[in-house]
Amino acid sequence: TAEAARDGLLDVLPRLVTIYGAAAATLAADYFDELRDASGAKGRFRAIPAEPVTGGLDALARWAVGPMFQAVPDPASALSLAAGGAQRSITDSARLTVVQSSLEDPKAHGWVRVGAGECDWCKQYLDGEVHYTEGYDFQAHNNCGCNAEPAY
Repeated sequence: TAEAARDGLLDVLPRLVTIYGAAAATLAADYFDELRDASGAKGRFRAIPAEPVTGGLDALARWAVGPMFQAVPDPASALSLAAGGAQRSITDSARLTVVQSSLEDPKAHGWVRVGAGECDWCKQYLDGEVHYTEGYDFQAHNNCGCNAEPAY
């Protein structure tokens, strides 16, 4: 039922995002450190893995099951919405690791958005602009393929 799908997502999404978000943040920290080493930046600094981004998962679960409450339930659409939102939440932990580490690293000039520009929304943000202040959020959508990269 739609209610069971919603309740299941409310239960499982926080656990999935916490486990896989922590793994994504750890991998992103390794990625950051490798890019820093390759840049030849002097001094010592190691990336700090971000905490998994779990805020808003209740809203995501309730929104994702919306197609299940239609006159003709659409489980495929509900699954697509839930999977895309979970992917974004997990990947946000990796993006946040690079963004925050880029702002903390005294040798980094900030961070830049990188990606293939697979959709028009992403293309507009792949401008090569270096972001070097806190408060500039990395905007992403479900199934977004963009990432952050430190600028040296």
